[in-house]
Parts: sequence; C-alpha cells; structure tokens
Amino acid sequence: MAVAAHDRIDTRISGLHARLQITATQEELWQKVTQVMRDNASTMDSLRQARTSHANSMSAVDDLKSYGQIADAHADGIRKLTPAFQALYDSMSDVQKKNADLIFQTDHHHSAKKG
Repeated sequence: MAVAAHDRIDTRISGLHARLQITATQEELWQKVTQVMRDNASTMDSLRQARTSHANSMSAVDDLKSYGQIADAHADGIRKLTPAFQALYDSMSDVQKKNADLIFQTDHHHSAKKG
C-alpha cells in the first residue's frame, strides 16, 4: 500500500477509534475491524494504482472492466467489514451504538453527496 494511502487509513482508524469511544474491553474486537479496514484499503489501493498506470493505454472496454473490478472490490470489502463491525457493535453500550449510528449516517451522507 502506498504511503499516502497507508497514512489515510491509519488516520481514519485512529479517528474512528476516538469517535466510537472504543473501550479497553472492546479493543480485541476493534483490532479485527481495523485489520479488515487495512486489508480493504490495500486491495483498493492496488486496483487504483493499476488503473492509473494503464489509464493511457486502456480501451473503453478495459476502462469499464477496471472500474468494475474496483466496484466489486468495494462491495466485497463492505461484506468483509460488516461481520467484524457487527461483533464490535454488539459489544457496545446503548450510548456507543447511538453514537456509531450517528457517525455512520453522517459519514455516509457526506460520501453520497460527494459522489
């Protein structure tokens, strides 16, 4: 994973750790979430680098295939993250859950507006 991408995911992870108010007893579950996040980021970074490095030589069909690979990897990443996050979420207090719900609603709302 490129340094910039690595820094971005580490920043996201540390920010979420603080915002979700992860407790010492939740740390093991949190580490499972972060491993999936890092794995997903690495996969996406590799696919984006490959797409960028071949951008000038790709046909329209190659471009669509490349974009499809990225979209598939994103969907696969969400499917991998969900059970790890579910285990963490299930361990959260009601206050933490409400906070997590708000964080995800806000973050996803902003992502949808950007896209």
